[in-house]
Amino acid sequence: MKTVVILSLAAVLAAGCTATPIADTDLGLSKGSVFDVPTPPAVKPNERAPGEGPLVPRSYLVAPPRIPHAVADFLPITRAENACLDCHGAKEKKPGEPTPIPPSHYTDFRLAPDRVGDKVAGARYVCVSCHAATTDAPSLMGNRFQP
Repeated sequence: MKTVVILSLAAVLAAGCTATPIADTDLGLSKGSVFDVPTPPAVKPNERAPGEGPLVPRSYLVAPPRIPHAVADFLPITRAENACLDCHGAKEKKPGEPTPIPPSHYTDFRLAPDRVGDKVAGARYVCVSCHAATTDAPSLMGNRFQP
């Protein structure tokens, strides 16, 4: 009985090895070879100065707002320096002024979720972790998302 099972298994494996291989262009979602290294299209960075452009609408209801101005001069954000706080650190919105950081960013939801602090919470300190600068980049994949 054992010999019959082993011979049957060997026959199935041998039959599977004789099948024609799948072409590398038929693998994956890409429309090319899996060995190709495609070059993404060049993207022009956003060079607008703060306050120069309009606010960018959110992609969906609770999406983090996108940054409507250039950020290269404000990076890197370090523990000692966060240039975003210089303009957005105001507690309330005044006409013509930058949008202030919301109270949720002053709340440490891990250690003191019931208290709004006087400094931006550590998990929210590096703004570009959630907030992305706008560019003229085309969509790399189709997207049918509807908010």
